Amino acid sequence: DRLARIFGTEEDKVNCPFYFKIGACRHGDQCTKLHNKPYLSQTIIIPHMYENPPAAIALAEGTRVPEDALKEAIRHFEDFYEEVFLELVKYGEVEELNVLDNIGDHMLGNVYAKYYREEDAERALKALNGRYYAGRILHCEYSPVTDFREARCRQYEEGSCSRGCYCNFMHLKHVSRSFKKSLFRQMYEEFEEYSKRRKERMKRRDRRSNSKGRRGGGGDRGGRQPRREKRSRSRDKDRGGKGDKIDFRRATSEERRKMIEKWNEEEFNQQPVNPLANPNYLGNEAAIQQFIDFNPVNVEQYIQFPGGQNQFLRRYLHQKLKL
Repeated sequence: DRLARIFGTEEDKVNCPFYFKIGACRHGDQCTKLHNKPYLSQTIIIPHMYENPPAAIALAEGTRVPEDALKEAIRHFEDFYEEVFLELVKYGEVEELNVLDNIGDHMLGNVYAKYYREEDAERALKALNGRYYAGRILHCEYSPVTDFREARCRQYEEGSCSRGCYCNFMHLKHVSRSFKKSLFRQMYEEFEEYSKRRKERMKRRDRRSNSKGRRGGGGDRGGRQPRREKRSRSRDKDRGGKGDKIDFRRATSEERRKMIEKWNEEEFNQQPVNPLANPNYLGNEAAIQQFIDFNPVNVEQYIQFPGGQNQFLRRYLHQKLKL
């Protein structure tokens, strides 16, 4: 269990964590840890395929770039992205296509293509390996990266990466949502079988969500509610529930104290007043009647032991209870 837990992490003394997460290591073949290359994967990597223009490299290093040169670099990248995407979809349905913005030797111009099916990735690897692109031969291989959320640099996305363009985590080149959406729409329009698979995946996902809803008691089918949810709803009903503006689980200590005091006050007001213990209510017949309705046994015990200080109350209780 421990070996499975630490596999591919910094605690792992045998396997390289950077190669496992990113599919590339700055030490290359000289790394002291193992690079476990997969025999089959949904993701293929094409190292150094994209050749960054000088303006893109200068921008990655933090140098000011003229606006015209910046626009030309963006147009150059979008042309490359479209050309590669339309070539990759010939071999299968593409799920993601990412190009790195890092300029380290082991990550410069790397292209990652993830397919929905492993057999499509295998077909693409066999077709692209050994081909020429822009006068350079392509060497494709399988990549262990299947979740790019774990491989990308979060500081870079927030605009605060301290390592800059030489960071060992992925700096993904930005692709506008509208541009990417148009490419995927073109893929599904051109290949009808991809569109059918997509619809089948959506149906399976909807069925899974509906089955979970039935097991959990959700929806309009009236399934049995989970015990935990049922208990929490009854508590909300007694204490105001959705009417409360403050969530007790997320409230501060002071807010919780105020809420508890409010609940105690409401609970105290709901309890009947004991006129036997409070002299302010000894002459109030309504309060006495309410106490009799809720505490008949205590009233009988009170009458059996003559020691009450209020004769009116004793006579009233004798008359009402007919003891």
